[in-house]
Amino acid sequence: MRYRTYAEQPAMIKTYRAALYIRLSREDGDKAESDSVTNQKRILENFVSSQPDIELGEYYVDDGWSGASFERPDFMRMMSDVYAGKVNCVIVKDSSRFGRNVSESGRYIGEIFPKLQVRYIAVNDLIDSGKSQGAAVDFLNNTMRGMINEYYVAANSESIRSTLNMERRRGDFIGSFAKYGYKKDPADHHKLVIDEEAAENVRLIFKLYLSGVGIRGIVRRLNENGIVNPSTYKRQQGMNFKARSVGDSSLWSDKTVRRTLQDEMYIGNMVQGKNRKINYKTKSVHGCSPDEWIIVEGTHEPIIGKEDFERVQKMMQSGVKGSAKSGSVDLFAGLLKCAGCGHALIKKVNNNPDKTYVYYRCSTRCKCKSACTAHTIRYERLYHCVLYCIQRMVDIAVDADEVMRQMQQKQTADVNGSLQKQLEKQEKELDRVMHLLADLYPDFKDSTINADQYRMNKEKYEQAQAQLQASIDHLKATINDTDSPDQTNTFVEHFKRHGNIDALTRPLLTELVDQIVVHEDGTLDITFNFCDAFKDIEGLISS
Repeated sequence: MRYRTYAEQPAMIKTYRAALYIRLSREDGDKAESDSVTNQKRILENFVSSQPDIELGEYYVDDGWSGASFERPDFMRMMSDVYAGKVNCVIVKDSSRFGRNVSESGRYIGEIFPKLQVRYIAVNDLIDSGKSQGAAVDFLNNTMRGMINEYYVAANSESIRSTLNMERRRGDFIGSFAKYGYKKDPADHHKLVIDEEAAENVRLIFKLYLSGVGIRGIVRRLNENGIVNPSTYKRQQGMNFKARSVGDSSLWSDKTVRRTLQDEMYIGNMVQGKNRKINYKTKSVHGCSPDEWIIVEGTHEPIIGKEDFERVQKMMQSGVKGSAKSGSVDLFAGLLKCAGCGHALIKKVNNNPDKTYVYYRCSTRCKCKSACTAHTIRYERLYHCVLYCIQRMVDIAVDADEVMRQMQQKQTADVNGSLQKQLEKQEKELDRVMHLLADLYPDFKDSTINADQYRMNKEKYEQAQAQLQASIDHLKATINDTDSPDQTNTFVEHFKRHGNIDALTRPLLTELVDQIVVHEDGTLDITFNFCDAFKDIEGLISS
């Protein structure tokens, strides 16, 4: 029997129209050259030209896309053409170019392509579903290669995550977009600098909240003043920022304002790692608990002072809410506590024909009379009692400041007196040494001392002169420093600046008062902020 050679065979009809799929991503690392788009095209073209039954169709290229996900633009376009019957053969350089997710790759290669009668070829892996080596061998071949490809992605993903976490712990900013109020430093994109235009709005939000405006009231003011929200602002700055929004995307929301008020980034702390990918196979993320966040303090210039920030957190934790109608917060909201049950007192208003009565009642008793005894107080009495106590504390702060100033002056005078004596002593010694140095050369010329004695004494006196001059300069600098009082006390600092106070305001109360406990007989226990600082000056006040 005689067999014809391939050259003698009749021309074969091309039965396959091929989609040439090419993928390249940053995860390929130092293999980027061998897996470059140009190199993949050359390999695929050479392969197709050697196949008499395959017709070159269209290229589908995903450059810069990970193989862990199959939501790639040109891959989805290719599959659309596959489903439409435009191509019936998919060719890749190797299986890793097709995808690095073993389960998804297996679904396409083992289920979808056979069902649609689509031939799959991975050139360098010698995989060709049109030339099957048997179902078991094909399954083992594809599965093993898929597992190797997926392991590569998993290991690479873990390496990238470790590197990013190291940068986060170092305090480097690694986000794509800076926090609203900041921008990336042009000289170093891992650092943040203040964006003054946006920072002014951040300061306004904190100022309004501290002044007694609730979150809804702040939202209303921002929107009425035409201040666009952070997402819109970033797009206006030319950033390719995308965020899901409802309705008018330029409007602020309660959620955005609340997040702004709670964000430590505004006091100069770098806060990162709030969200994490579920795994390397998906782009879905989940929020991490606060104890998992990576926070590095003092990495950039603060927009908000730490004291103001902490006051805001305390007010938010107390559950203070603004009026639905005005957006304003009640003067004593979040400050009043029941001495019986420890819960908050709530405001009540009785509108009588002749007069309106405003008072505060225990919230527990309002719900159940038997749960707590009556703890109530009229607004007018509460107002005047608190005002009087703050006025007395202001008087104490002013007196303490004067005592501290006098003590500082006395300490400065005592220290300066001692330093002045040391200075005079050192200056006299310097004068003596300079005279000895001046007499040294004449003694040498008169042969009173020889050359060796002259050099030795000259070196000794010059060294003593330098040391004495350095000591004198240091003493003079120390005396100048002690002339400037540096003794401060936070209690005095905060209360003293409210001298001649004749009315209560929300900012004043949130700054100075920690809580007001109301007893059943109407007496009050007022706890002020800066208690530790107050204890430091109690001895000064009583002396």
